Amino acid sequence: MISTDNKIPITENCCFAISLDISKKTETIMIGEFNVLMQRLDAFKGSTLLYEKTRDIGMLVMDFVPIAENLADIRAALLDSTGKNKTSFFLSQIKALEEFYLSNNPIHRFTAILLWQEYNRTLNNKNAAESLLDILEDITLALRFNLIDFVKNRQTLNKNNPLEYLDSDFRKSPILLYFSNERKTTEYAMVDRNLLPLAAYYLKHIYDSGRYIQTCPICGKSFVAKTVGMTTLCSEECRRIQGKENKRRFDERTREVSYERAYKNTYMYWYNKVKKCQGMDLPKEKIAKIESAFSSFSKESASRKKQIGRGGANAAEYESWLLTQRNVIDDLLRKLGL
Repeated sequence: MISTDNKIPITENCCFAISLDISKKTETIMIGEFNVLMQRLDAFKGSTLLYEKTRDIGMLVMDFVPIAENLADIRAALLDSTGKNKTSFFLSQIKALEEFYLSNNPIHRFTAILLWQEYNRTLNNKNAAESLLDILEDITLALRFNLIDFVKNRQTLNKNNPLEYLDSDFRKSPILLYFSNERKTTEYAMVDRNLLPLAAYYLKHIYDSGRYIQTCPICGKSFVAKTVGMTTLCSEECRRIQGKENKRRFDERTREVSYERAYKNTYMYWYNKVKKCQGMDLPKEKIAKIESAFSSFSKESASRKKQIGRGGANAAEYESWLLTQRNVIDDLLRKLGL
């Protein structure tokens, strides 16, 4: 007999709740049984939730990481195992489901809880098992496409109203609004199955505040900003990192321009001297010495320049060396009586 013991709790009516504090730029997420969530929002301190976290606003969008292929196998295992017989495939997929529950991603965690909740509800209940496919489809819908791409496209196409003509999948299920029993009453939005309507609620509140979802190019974190369609950084730390990178690139470009210019100037100094000598009626042995010296200079200079590009040589030292090379051709010509 295959054991199905795992760390995913068996719940009766698990819900996902979120509140947004636009002024503080934070979002608070709670996951737990409906009655436990109600107790917590009514200020019962002893209520224990399955997940609770307050963090920077905007991060929820990044939690909708699409995992369609993984979920397809998990759904298949659950649908094929509503009876008493369990297979090794079922066991492997329950382990995969457990990994989603144990992750730091609250969307993945909530989805794992709901899948396990609905599967256990159908055990030995033929009528419930017949509707399980539709239920699992609703639960996993939000993780079958890339929400952040959807958000970026909407914001680009319609900055003034990104949610205009919202897709039906975002409107197919109701949301419960609940107001906490606190000194400053807080609005919580809550769902117990399909997370896409919650995403629509979330985005509408952000857009109504005159903000948009941005993805920081430095750390990759999603955050809210008053800009759209332009590169924006999420924090002072990322701005410092970007500043250092910009300075590094500027310094590299400056060094490159400087030593490349010095190389071209010195090369042309040699080239003009050699060309002048080639146009004179000089003995072959003198021309051969001049051309040999020019060839040696060209090879040595190219080698040193290549080492700078690989990070193995200093650009300033290379420029100093180039200056000395003008004396080399001048001294040679003096020795040859030219």
